[in-house]
Amino acid sequence: MGSAEHCCFLRTNTAEGCVAHLPQLVPQEENWRAILLKSGHGGAADAFMAQLQRLAEADGRAAEPFWDAPGRERRCALRLPEQKLCVLEAEAPYSLEAKLPGAGEELVSLDACRDNALLRERREELRALYGAWQRELLRVSRFMRAARAMKKDMAFVAGETLDVPKIERYASRFAARRFPPPSGHIGRESRRFLTAVTGQGLLLRRSGLEAAFTETVVLEDETGVAAPLLWNLLRAYAMGNGLDVVSCPCLLAPHGEPEHLLVPSLGLCCVTANRRHPIEFEGAQRMQATRFFRKEALQEHRCRLRFCRRTMRELLGEAYQAQAAADILRAQINEIYAEALLPGAAEEAAQALWRAQMG
Repeated sequence: MGSAEHCCFLRTNTAEGCVAHLPQLVPQEENWRAILLKSGHGGAADAFMAQLQRLAEADGRAAEPFWDAPGRERRCALRLPEQKLCVLEAEAPYSLEAKLPGAGEELVSLDACRDNALLRERREELRALYGAWQRELLRVSRFMRAARAMKKDMAFVAGETLDVPKIERYASRFAARRFPPPSGHIGRESRRFLTAVTGQGLLLRRSGLEAAFTETVVLEDETGVAAPLLWNLLRAYAMGNGLDVVSCPCLLAPHGEPEHLLVPSLGLCCVTANRRHPIEFEGAQRMQATRFFRKEALQEHRCRLRFCRRTMRELLGEAYQAQAAADILRAQINEIYAEALLPGAAEEAAQALWRAQMG
């Protein structure tokens, strides 16, 4: 799924707080190992992974970097397939802990790569910045949870008018037309985020999607009821027919059903669009979710649905503003830590790890 993975986000803020899918880069059944970098702030992890990538490429070996969300363009992971090794940034707010220390994961601290005396001198400033940053991240999640409540209310009302058998028939026809017949093999599922919360709103790596997928289906769904049901049915059909899929849930329900579905082997991208987050792709097949509702019954609730949509839009706007404030505070913390980073120390640590891996 090479290029398909890189048009998604591995971590972002959600209604459930900061959620990361970094561990999914490590195949559990193939004796892969993970290096969890405890690096603090200031770019030490990025410098470490950049040097490791250079060393691997100079040796003629594959190295696959994964990038953070826009506005934070740093490596958050590096995969070395020939060594069956993944290096993952494991610091807050996306902290990762080892489940099988030494066997499945190794902890690597970059604490020695900094002048900690300088950081101690600025402890109070850092403490204030860190506290303010955490409060802004919490505000993002609170506004998103409030928006989720509006979405649930909208789904409850619209769900009563949904023609579920019609969606099931459509999904069955779609699968029969687009998917290969069952092979006796069950496909695998990975989870990613197709969008990420930033200070400018929800961002989508459109250019990456257009490069990775040749066919796009866009479902215009203002209520958010039809799309998860349809994509979840197609997910089941695809996996049952032996296809690997990438499920991308809504950021308001990051552990829920897919809001978008990617089938990389077919070059197929199924996305949900609405007025809050319009998605335009040249040559895409566009559908209106209203085809799956009893329209007269849906019209009876138009005032309540309009109120929910407007309230959701306002709450999400507040969440984006809080994320913008959090990004500013994070940048200030990183600036102080970057000043304390010892020149070349992270690169030396990467070289030591490389020698150990090659030995």
